[in-house]
Amino acid sequence: MEHSTVTDAEYEQFKNLLRFFYAQYRYNCAAGSVGEVGKLPRKNSNCLYPLEEHLSQFHLSNLFHNQLHIGDMSFAIIFSKQGFMGSDKCTYIWLAGTNVGLYLHQESYKANAGKTTNLPFKDFFTWNDRDQEPKTLYVGEREDSDTNYNKHGSYEFADLGLSEEAPVTDQLKQLFHLLQNLNSTVKAQQQVHQEQNEADISRPHNWILFGAPGTGKSYVIDQAAKQYPRCRVTFHPDYTYAQFVGAYKPVPSQQTASGITYGFVPGPFVNTLVESLENPNTPHILIIEEINRADPAAVFGDVFQLLDRNDEGSSEYSVRTSRELKDYLQGKLSANAKETLRALIVNLDQSETDAPDYDCSEIAIPNNMYIWASMNSADQGVFPMDTAFKRRWTFQYLPIDSDNGMLQSADGAFLSEHWDEIRTNINKLLKSQGRDIPEDKLLGPYFLSSRELHNDDEDAEQNAQNFVHVFASKVIMYLFEDAARYCRAQVFRIPDESQGQLYLSDLLRNLNTDRPDLGIFAESVAPTLENPENTDSEESTPDDSEESTEESAE
Repeated sequence: MEHSTVTDAEYEQFKNLLRFFYAQYRYNCAAGSVGEVGKLPRKNSNCLYPLEEHLSQFHLSNLFHNQLHIGDMSFAIIFSKQGFMGSDKCTYIWLAGTNVGLYLHQESYKANAGKTTNLPFKDFFTWNDRDQEPKTLYVGEREDSDTNYNKHGSYEFADLGLSEEAPVTDQLKQLFHLLQNLNSTVKAQQQVHQEQNEADISRPHNWILFGAPGTGKSYVIDQAAKQYPRCRVTFHPDYTYAQFVGAYKPVPSQQTASGITYGFVPGPFVNTLVESLENPNTPHILIIEEINRADPAAVFGDVFQLLDRNDEGSSEYSVRTSRELKDYLQGKLSANAKETLRALIVNLDQSETDAPDYDCSEIAIPNNMYIWASMNSADQGVFPMDTAFKRRWTFQYLPIDSDNGMLQSADGAFLSEHWDEIRTNINKLLKSQGRDIPEDKLLGPYFLSSRELHNDDEDAEQNAQNFVHVFASKVIMYLFEDAARYCRAQVFRIPDESQGQLYLSDLLRNLNTDRPDLGIFAESVAPTLENPENTDSEESTPDDSEESTEESAE
């Protein structure tokens, strides 16, 4: 926003925000923090506190539920909590979406949550008194684990002209424009960072690397994830949904006589989901080591439904949350994160909601949350994955030696263009050569998604290259490991160099779209191609006829 476009109403709105912040801070100090305040003071059993009435005095009633939007900036007020009233790093106005805040930097006061005051709220409107604390408003910035509260300068409250009848002062305009510039700078940097991230991360949203031990699965995942925030978990036979998603558990508490209370304890899935919603411009990766050492379908439970991704990479469907998870998300997520989640749900439902504050009763995975895993399908003591679970992942096989020469003779454009014909012919092969393969093991028309068949965000060459890997990781791997597991010799062509023992790496190495059998199947599965030998034969027919005529003439 250009400075010249700021309206008088926007200056007044910003002025009201500062007026309430100042008066509320002084009131909280006198009233014992009004009972361990959080984002804004609230009613509790010890204090009947008319917050909405106080907010309405400054025309800020909506601030109780939402952030305050002024132009292209959004603000929220954060007051200190846990019984301490102060300002050093814990009482400030936050310029939402940035690390910038307006700090008081007062000495902290020890407050009694049950303390009250009989003074009317208007007695705390002393912003013109140069001798009354707080005197100074600092423009600071969070830097890593510390706050540089005075990084961008300071302003005296007496110079900001916060009296209702006072005109907008030059100092207040300067502060407003400073915040505008800081907001624009941060948003521009975030845009550049987002574009870089989008360009850098090229791995699938749901990605499983598999192969023999020692092939470097964890290393490959680490290299792909090293520049992004990530959370790592290792599955084991006793791993459960309660550990992965979260559950209601006993937790230590200083507020009870027993020293124990109960609360929702989030697992790595919910923690990664929260971080992704709070930072929508940054990829967040949940890494699962040994995903099949637990029962994956049981561990994922109902969030298994969220693994279906749409063309943007977000969940195609939402799931209902438990009461415990709903309450946890309501208290944990910021207003921006709730709005991000609400937008995901509204987009899925294709309907708008009039609710002023999303209640977190449904969840979906945003497109910046990635789930990457490693597995060894041939090891002892592992759980089998059902086909429905596998279909929601992109598998990548890491061979024993190297992948040199693999998939080099496959044309992804050909495979994609003739996918339905190839799929139909593979089904015929399975039915004729397979050993009592049930119908639900055959390849359906939507075994591969429309985005896998053709991605409009990529050029033709990239689409073709990606589809080769999709065909290998989903179709061939599914047939080898599942549908044709007990009739491989009848369905696949065993190459001479395999010495009678067929491995998945053999199929990937011999995949060839120049051959009707694609180089790996026992029969032709590709569309009918022109046969050079037949062409030569047809072209030789006139010559043969001519020779026969000449012989007859002789």
